[in-house]
Amino acid sequence: MQVQVYNGRGIRLEAFLLPPRGVTVAKFKDEFKAGKLRPEHQLLSGWTSIYMESIQQSYFNKKPQPIMALAYPVNSDGQTPATPADIQMAAAAPATEDATADRVEKEREQRTQEVIREMETASTHRPQAKPPAPATAPVLTAAQTVKPAPVVKPAAATPATPAAPAPAPVADNSAQLRFEQERRAMDEDRRKMAQQLEAMTQMLAKLQQENVAAAAAAKAKEQAAAAPEPMAPKEPMTYANRKALVIGNDLYAHVPKLNNAGADANAMAKSLEAVGYKVFKHLNLTEKQFKQAVRDFRQNLTGGDEVLFFYAGHGVQLGNANYLLPIDVQGDQEDQVKDDAILLQKVLDDLEEKKTKFALAVIDACRDNPFKSKGRAIGGRGLAPTSAATGQMIMFSAGSGQQALDRLGDNDKEKNGLFTRIFVKEMVKPGLSVDRVLRNVRNEVVRLARSVGHEQTPALYDQAIGEFYFKQ
Repeated sequence: MQVQVYNGRGIRLEAFLLPPRGVTVAKFKDEFKAGKLRPEHQLLSGWTSIYMESIQQSYFNKKPQPIMALAYPVNSDGQTPATPADIQMAAAAPATEDATADRVEKEREQRTQEVIREMETASTHRPQAKPPAPATAPVLTAAQTVKPAPVVKPAAATPATPAAPAPAPVADNSAQLRFEQERRAMDEDRRKMAQQLEAMTQMLAKLQQENVAAAAAAKAKEQAAAAPEPMAPKEPMTYANRKALVIGNDLYAHVPKLNNAGADANAMAKSLEAVGYKVFKHLNLTEKQFKQAVRDFRQNLTGGDEVLFFYAGHGVQLGNANYLLPIDVQGDQEDQVKDDAILLQKVLDDLEEKKTKFALAVIDACRDNPFKSKGRAIGGRGLAPTSAATGQMIMFSAGSGQQALDRLGDNDKEKNGLFTRIFVKEMVKPGLSVDRVLRNVRNEVVRLARSVGHEQTPALYDQAIGEFYFKQ
C-alpha cells in the first residue's frame, strides 16, 4: 500500500495477511482473479482503501484516524479466529488491551477443544444396557468403619438402607448444544461482515472526500501565498518528455462494430494534450497500420520519457496473453488471430526497452467476445490478468471476466464509455498524483456500474517507482 502527495513525501506499507477461514491463500487469490468475489474479497479491498486514506489523514493532514479492523475470521494454524467483536477498532491499543486479547483468544481455543472432546465422548460412549450387578457386600456406614465388625455373610447380612437408585443414563446433549451455538456464532459473523462492509463503504467515501478537500485547500493556500499576477489564458504547454500513443478502433469489417471507441480516443487525446503530452492519435487501424503506428511511436521515445499508451476497441484473451484487434482481423482460427492481432505485452516490452521513466498503459477493451456472434470458440469475455514491469502501471477498464459498460442505460446520452468519461475528468484535476487519479477512477466506475446493477471493477497493476502527476 502506497500513499504519495504532491510535496514529494510518501509512505509505503507492506501488510502480511492471513486468508479467510476455510480457504487457502492460493484459492483466495485465484477466485479474485477469476471474478468469483467473496464477501471477504470486498472487505479486504475496502479495508485497504480505508487504510491508505486514513494514513493520508493521519500523517499528511495531521488528523489522526482510527484504523477500521479487517474483520473477517482467518485461518490461524488451527486456532479459532477472533470474531469481529473481539477485534479492537483503535489504531493502537494499550498493552493491557493486547494482554486481554491474547487471553480471550486462548479461552476461545480451549472452549473449542472442549466442545470437540465432548462431541467425541458423546458419540463413542453412548449408554448401553448393563447386566444385573452381582451381589456385593453390604454398604457400611461411616460409624461402622470406625470400629471393625465381625465378617457377615451376604445372605445373612442386613444391609444399610440403600442409596436412591441412580437415574437411568441420559444422552449428554451439551456437546450438540454447544456445537449449535458455534454454528449460530458463524452466522452472526457473516451478518457482522455485511455490516462491516457497509460501514467501510461509508467511511471510505467520507475519508476520500476529506482528503480531496484537504489537498485542494493546501494547493489553494500555496497559490494564494504566491499571489501570482493574473495572466491571459495560454495554449496548453507541451513537455518534450511527455508522449502518448492513442488508438481507437470502431469500424471492424469481420466482427461487430463498436460505437464509442473512436470518441473515447478523441476525448483521451484532447485531455492528454491539455496536460502537456505530445499525442500521436490514430483511428480505425488495420493490422499493417497498427503495427506501423507502434513502431513509429517507439522511434520517437528516448530514455527518461513519461509515456502513456491508450487503446479503445476490441481485445481478446488467448491463453494467458491479451491481444488488441485491428479492424481487418479475420479470426477464423485462434492461430490466425494471434498472427493478425497486436500482442499487448509486446507493446509494453517496447516501452521497457526504451528505458522510459514512467509508462502507463490504459486499455479500454473489456467487452464481449467479438467472435461469439460468429459461433467461433476463440477467446472469452474480457482480458487476462497481467503484470507490469518496473516503472510501469497498467489499467484495464474492467476486471477479469467482466464487461466494460459503454452506457448506463437507454437514457444515457454520453458519447463516451463509462470508464473513459470518468478517466478524462479525473486526470485534469490539479494536485493529484497518478496513482490517486487511478484509484478515484476505479471507485467511481464501481459506484456508477452498481447503480444500474452491473459489476465493473477496473483492474490496476502498479510497479511505478516515484511520484508522477498529470497536472500539478
